[in-house]
Amino acid sequence: MRQFFTWGFWLSLLALAAMTFGAYRLTRPSDAVSAVIEDVSVPDRHIDLIGLIYLAEADPGFALVDGRTTANMQIRIDGFRYMNIKPDTPGENRCAELTDLARCAVATDLLGEAVLWFSIIPLGTRNQVLLPAITEIRDDGTVRLENGWIVQHADTVKRLGCDDTTSLTDFITRYGEGSATAFSLDEQSVVSVTCATPN
Repeated sequence: MRQFFTWGFWLSLLALAAMTFGAYRLTRPSDAVSAVIEDVSVPDRHIDLIGLIYLAEADPGFALVDGRTTANMQIRIDGFRYMNIKPDTPGENRCAELTDLARCAVATDLLGEAVLWFSIIPLGTRNQVLLPAITEIRDDGTVRLENGWIVQHADTVKRLGCDDTTSLTDFITRYGEGSATAFSLDEQSVVSVTCATPN
């Protein structure tokens, strides 16, 4: 009975408890890690300009490797403006007709004239591009899209295909999922939204 009360016995129990707790913590994600896992979302991307690609000229060896440019590319926006995309700039190309005249547009996140990030996208009709659905209207005159892009919106955004909506907020709440967003290159803002085509 005396051995039960020895310091060695109690220290052994304490060590065993510490080891058990340690093993439990190692196999169970912490609250912080769980929060990160649960909060995986598309990061915000502030789009400063979406412009027509009148002509794109790239240096020899230009490519997008792991989402970054390998050489310089110059994009002619119009008769007066050029955009230089430097090597190692992050970006993406979603337009298969980049080598054709005025068939693509470029969306850019800029710092002054420097391109921080870009996306080359197909050009639609009437000098517009089709973008993903709006998920949020912000107080600063911008909207957030499903892909995380934050772009300007016009004072009045037309709502097409859903005649029973009372506002853009109502449209997003009721018909936002799967809808399309039209961005005007001339107005540099979202000008209309269209309901998803019913199955």
